[in-house]
Amino acid sequence: MKYVLSLLMALCLSFSSWAKNNEVGETIDVTHYEINLNTIDFTNKTIEAVTTLTLITKAEINTLELELKAMEVSSVVCDSHEASSFSQDEDILSITFSSSIAADTELSITISYGGNTFNENWGGIHWSNEYVYNLGVGFDSQPHNLGKTWFPCVDDFNDKATYDINLTIDESMTSSCGGIHIGTSFNGTSNKIDHWTISQEIPTYLVSFAVGNFELWSDIYQGVENMIPITVYAKPNQIDKIAATFFNTKEIAAFFEEKFGPFPFNRIGYVSTSLGCMEHVDNIAFSSSLITGTTNLDSEYFISHEMAHSWFGNLVTCASAGDMWLNEGFATFCNNYYLSALYGEEMFAESMSDLIDNIINTCHNKEGWIPLNNIPLDLTYGTTVYDKGAIIVYTMMNYLGRETFDKAIRYYLDKYSYKSASSEDLRDAISEHTGIDMSDFFDTWVFTAGSPVYMVQHFTSTPNGNKYDVEVIMTQDHRGAEHVGNSVRYEVTFIDKDWNTHSEMLSWDGETGVCTTTLDFEPVAVFCDYNNKFADGSIDKTYILESTGSNNFGEAKFKATTKEISESTLLRVEHHWAGPKSAGELPEGLRISSDRYWTIHRIDKGNATIEGEFQYHNTANYDQNLMVNENDSIVLLYRADGSKMWQSIDYVHQSYGNFGRMTVADIKSGDYTLGMWDEKHASIREMKDETGFEMFPNPAREKINIIFQNEINDNIIMTNIKGQVVKDIAVNGKEITINIEDLADGTYFLKLKNSEIQNFKTVFKL
Repeated sequence: MKYVLSLLMALCLSFSSWAKNNEVGETIDVTHYEINLNTIDFTNKTIEAVTTLTLITKAEINTLELELKAMEVSSVVCDSHEASSFSQDEDILSITFSSSIAADTELSITISYGGNTFNENWGGIHWSNEYVYNLGVGFDSQPHNLGKTWFPCVDDFNDKATYDINLTIDESMTSSCGGIHIGTSFNGTSNKIDHWTISQEIPTYLVSFAVGNFELWSDIYQGVENMIPITVYAKPNQIDKIAATFFNTKEIAAFFEEKFGPFPFNRIGYVSTSLGCMEHVDNIAFSSSLITGTTNLDSEYFISHEMAHSWFGNLVTCASAGDMWLNEGFATFCNNYYLSALYGEEMFAESMSDLIDNIINTCHNKEGWIPLNNIPLDLTYGTTVYDKGAIIVYTMMNYLGRETFDKAIRYYLDKYSYKSASSEDLRDAISEHTGIDMSDFFDTWVFTAGSPVYMVQHFTSTPNGNKYDVEVIMTQDHRGAEHVGNSVRYEVTFIDKDWNTHSEMLSWDGETGVCTTTLDFEPVAVFCDYNNKFADGSIDKTYILESTGSNNFGEAKFKATTKEISESTLLRVEHHWAGPKSAGELPEGLRISSDRYWTIHRIDKGNATIEGEFQYHNTANYDQNLMVNENDSIVLLYRADGSKMWQSIDYVHQSYGNFGRMTVADIKSGDYTLGMWDEKHASIREMKDETGFEMFPNPAREKINIIFQNEINDNIIMTNIKGQVVKDIAVNGKEITINIEDLADGTYFLKLKNSEIQNFKTVFKL
């Protein structure tokens, strides 16, 4: 009981601290910070500092609260009102005035403080030999903002201010801070004072300093409006590696300016740190390990990502940690987007396609099914925010069209420049600029967990002169949530027998849509999202097969083995992460997967024999709704398209614990799904000795295959539900195939005629 009470007290204290943090800044607006780091003690890892805050009261106050972490305040002085007392409670500095102060009053408050500084595994103040620097956010700290680790402040995303920073350091050292270096003064000792100023209004977590034995590498970039300095502060043994590492920085900046508007700050600045990377304004912390002396994509990933934050995060800041995708999702998209200009559209498309496949397949395994907004604090810097955020931005670009997207995002950035914004603000800004109501898009892709799954149910084409009128029946499901979206815009690709293609954007509302178009050719197939432009819940792979051998379709959970081929075959697999819509009722006792199914498109030039292997995993993440009883029997079913009934198909089944393979000897176009007969209807395996046998497929349509454990010299007897014998077939060996095309649909029973043990199995004929 003592442990429970202690835990409850800890939780209450934690909640109290959280509540206080959320109250800080409600009654004041800080407009300027003057931060004076007067003593930086590398031996004891302490600082002594004085910060003056200029603020305006938003309501009548008697007290105000600020945040300061770890260090101790020694004095508080207000220029126009007496501060009668102050106190510190964990991270909260409370200041009480001798009389009330009216709303809209400007105050200047000077706070002296010092002591040992705070850091966690990542954020806070880090000391490394004769180097010290801050990282403005922490992954473990909640809230994450860590401006409070070196000056008293309103440490949130919304309270933005300008800054002056004065650093007293040894004459042999160099400082790198956000903003512009105004100058250096000397006080007659071995110290100097570096003065930096940031004239743009930014939140506290984006202000930074670094001090150490740095050397400066610099260049100039001709921006669209101004000459912009490029600065990299590096350790002496790194300085010769900077030019090659940052070789493409100007081209990256030019691309971002073209897309998102003029560079919004003072310089494109980086500083080498032992930990990184972090997008501080003008002074990006850049991990030393990335300074390689070569021009490479690994380093450029971070160079471009952190630079993109100049627009997404620094210029327009997410209004809360729950909307961090507005910062990190857009920056991750941008560190792929720039590839289109420097390395080509194909590389950009491939990088986004790979990211889509990876995230659709794995994101929920790591973090669960969560929407993109209102992210829990422990997942602020997780996969959903960064990578799923990026693929949703990419989806938005393809939903709107690139030109419209670029202009709409620029409008959003202009509207909220040097302010904060929410997901709703982004939605409304795009709607305002484009005239396209983005409510349905955001409801589906941002505000709902999981991913929509769009599928071609079936299509028809009708000759119309020398053209073809095509009707496509589209359906949608949603993986990870119960949701049906409207205002769907989704690209499909029509292909003819000669592999000529034509892509179109289809639009519909609701679960099912009837979409029509007219083509110059007769399509033989309709591909869903052939170019992988949408982060929908499907994994799609296409191969051109020209020789014998195997092709693994990876996350599509399919492998093709070409046994014979005379010319070439286009083979496309669409692995839908949702159960198929069924035409008509299923037989009693049969259920089909609610998690996934496959659509196979096969277009041959010449002749080929292609074996197809479907893979399943009966785990918590895959196919868990199928095998709910050890006596259930898993099967593979087939239909030509979504307008047809499911039917049996010949296959070979191999299972290894929770993993299994269903192999079809010669794959054909159509839909394939996993099915399961329940215990009542499945084959019975109650007694199994040396005369036992296995049978597949079940249910069956044309034939069944039987494999015995040992050599058999007996007869197989098949009876109907009335007990009448419908087949009596001699067996000599370990295998036999029985043709059942002549039998009516129904239930049949198999047994060995002369076995002393009454082993038997149930056959379902479809």
